[in-house]
Amino acid sequence: MVIIPSFVKLLPIPEPLITPDLINNSADFGTPEESHDNTVEFENSKNISRLISEDYFTDSILPCDNTTSPGNWMIYCSGKLLQAVMSVKLYNDSKTFLDQPMKQNTTGPMIMRAFHRTFSGPIENIRKEELKKFVDKYFDKEGNELDVCELPEWAPKQFSGIKDETYNAFAQRIHFIWIQLCRKMKEEVKDEQNRFSLLYVPNSFIIPGGRFREFYYWDAYWIIKGLLASQLYSTARNMISNFGYIIEKHGFIPNGGRVYYLRRSQPPMFAPMVYEYFMATDDLQFVADMIPLIEKEYTFWNNHRSVNVTKEDDIETTYNMFQYRTESQTPRPESFREDVLSAQHLHSNSSDSRRKFFQNIASAAESGWDFSSRWFSDGQNMSTIETIDIVPVDLNAFICYNMNILSFFYSKLGNRLKHDEWAGRYNQFRDFFTQVFYVSSRRGWYDYNLRTQKHNTEFYPTIAAPLFAQCYDPLNTKLAVDVYNQIEEMGALKWPGGIPTSLRQNTSQQWDFPNGWSPLVHMVIEGFRKSLNPVLQQKAYEIAKKWLETNILTFNISNAMWEKYDVKEPDAKLATGGEYEVQAGFGWTNGAALDLMLTYSDRLNWTGPRLENLVGPKTTTTIQTTHDTITTTSSSSSSSTPVSSSNTSKSYLIITITMFIMYIGLL
Repeated sequence: MVIIPSFVKLLPIPEPLITPDLINNSADFGTPEESHDNTVEFENSKNISRLISEDYFTDSILPCDNTTSPGNWMIYCSGKLLQAVMSVKLYNDSKTFLDQPMKQNTTGPMIMRAFHRTFSGPIENIRKEELKKFVDKYFDKEGNELDVCELPEWAPKQFSGIKDETYNAFAQRIHFIWIQLCRKMKEEVKDEQNRFSLLYVPNSFIIPGGRFREFYYWDAYWIIKGLLASQLYSTARNMISNFGYIIEKHGFIPNGGRVYYLRRSQPPMFAPMVYEYFMATDDLQFVADMIPLIEKEYTFWNNHRSVNVTKEDDIETTYNMFQYRTESQTPRPESFREDVLSAQHLHSNSSDSRRKFFQNIASAAESGWDFSSRWFSDGQNMSTIETIDIVPVDLNAFICYNMNILSFFYSKLGNRLKHDEWAGRYNQFRDFFTQVFYVSSRRGWYDYNLRTQKHNTEFYPTIAAPLFAQCYDPLNTKLAVDVYNQIEEMGALKWPGGIPTSLRQNTSQQWDFPNGWSPLVHMVIEGFRKSLNPVLQQKAYEIAKKWLETNILTFNISNAMWEKYDVKEPDAKLATGGEYEVQAGFGWTNGAALDLMLTYSDRLNWTGPRLENLVGPKTTTTIQTTHDTITTTSSSSSSSTPVSSSNTSKSYLIITITMFIMYIGLL
């Protein structure tokens, strides 16, 4: 095992370099209240305070309550303190307060009593400076409940299969970032859970990065793909085991590792995580340990997110499908201010209208796509959000994938009865899936709207989700070709930076044009790669190369990986839109990039200019031998000497320090 020197572990991730070259001239990160529908300006902050201080909690289902999070729900999911913090905009990012632990020897009820004694008047009369003193007195800084951690198998890695110098150097840089994104929880989180919004898990894990300082659900699938590419098998296993622990405790996997996520999940990627780990390690005992938990999670989705679908052209048949549909009916705590201001655009200000609006917002967040024109009835404005009227094609493709994986696992475990049960469910569901989502005239699968009884046939990368999840007959290669041709005709493949999340422009939402996201691009690539058609497999490679070039060019300029990118520009640009500025880190971007580089390791060839920030300048060395003078050219960032497990700890120290210096761009 390589022990990473403590001074290296504690060094922060180098500050990303956001230069003017990276920002689109027309970009507007905006303030949180501007990012939802260009919220109207109010006369003064007191008007906003009055809006935020209204009663959103009585007779509403809370994001967490005394049942799901006893002892701290009144701090992190409800209450006047939460409203006051949002009212005065104590922090630029609403999430900051929600992630702050209560100080030792305090409790939620104690803090609320102190708050009411200190601030007995209306919320709009509270001064920001006084509230800041109160919060500092009773709460610790966000992130203090987490420690950096060691990755037991981490060592400098050469990725010898990646022959190209530029791609190889890029893979090594990403491999190094895992050290900086590793976290473990302090024991006090386990012992004093009520002081924290953080949900305890026993093992270390990789965070996305930036403001996302806890574990997240569907992010982890692509993070695990990257960890497996880095051969960090124990870390991948630990993350999956954490999710198993969460399923045991809560019955499902929440959106992320905070109590305010306890009523919403994210795309069900737990079974695919176990599958990817098994395919990399052949660890059948781990599959046996996890399979009851995969079934338990499926039961959650079946009991709480299923919906009967009857199509207008076939009223005699009812199909059991799945939705993103949370129960929560209040503003999301981590975006409380933003949600309240967005609600001002509703046509009706009744309590019922607001509850449904907040439920639709939380349900869109459950999808991972928060937010997108995909959920808006007019395709443009947040005020028309109708997530709970939509049956999403990607969610149902993932459920289909879960069924197929369960069938596969039971076959491996020799349980014929369970294999046949899940194979039967998979085959039937796959047929129903086609009936509900496939539109032959538009050559693809599309979201179905229960209210309008129509499909949304605009472009979203979800059209390829069934190819990724193999929720179709793979022998029908024409189907996959049709999907590719449809995507191309829609104009989604023409952008120089990759595939956009939609073609809807000027929505101000981060899951719309011109932003491209690694999980969606990776899903499209994998969908075509898994097909049996060699032409589509070549197209998958071309899309992958374009996306990797965007990642590399941006990294070379900014010294960072990002959660999303602007794909419409010929040069690398950061994405904009949404409730917060684009975040660096970044877990799923790193994982998708590493997986793609390993997948196409023998084909990738950098044809652009030499990126000296990444690979270093060329150096020429003259070696005088007995008979000849030999001149060699090399890069200062690479070595011809393989890293051996037999190297001394001193050698590892030198290599680790060197890689860190490389990472911050000093070589």
